Amino acid sequence: MTPELSPDNTALIVVDMSLDFLQVGAPFETVEGRDMLPALIRFIQHCREVKLPIVYLNHVHYPGANDKGTLADRFPVIRDGKAVRAGTEGVTIWPEIAPRPGDILIEKIRQSGFMYTRLDATLKELKVLNILMAGVSTGACVESTARDAVSRDYFVYMLSDVTATSGIPDYGWGEMDSATLQRVFLTNFAYHLGKVASTEELMAGPLATKQYRTSSIPD
Repeated sequence: MTPELSPDNTALIVVDMSLDFLQVGAPFETVEGRDMLPALIRFIQHCREVKLPIVYLNHVHYPGANDKGTLADRFPVIRDGKAVRAGTEGVTIWPEIAPRPGDILIEKIRQSGFMYTRLDATLKELKVLNILMAGVSTGACVESTARDAVSRDYFVYMLSDVTATSGIPDYGWGEMDSATLQRVFLTNFAYHLGKVASTEELMAGPLATKQYRTSSIPD
């Protein structure tokens, strides 16, 4: 049985919302990620109000670390240090959603945030059962992290309005636009892996602010 969502057993994971993924002309520019920023800004603020833990996963490679693996073969901009390189402006998280004191920032070196990181240990320390997934790209780093979470027996919610993906050119099966890909990724996730919900549903329902106010604060 899926445990009820509450700030005591749930965490928000925000994936790869750095300038290298969001800025105009960035190596991994995701226009759709910029478009959903207002909704993500609202939801992060709401999570802070109800004291729900926020974990930022940020892809970063350090010069000389020799930690790129097969990413170097698939992504020349990573291989050549032109993207997600430590010490560059590109690894800065978008300022309007930047981590604040009390938030958790974890650097990753693979598409999944569980590989070679302290993410699993951190979630267990927080007694997290439910994970809310946000960020870019839905079918890559977000889903890779979500799938690994499901394999570790977390209950995972893909947030439909604060995850985003770019379209993909024709690799032999036809070009795919971003809206179609997003629907496919979310539908596949809902069928095989977890649940899909919007931030509005959660803020009006199980994570409604008034449920977590103290009795001294009027409604």
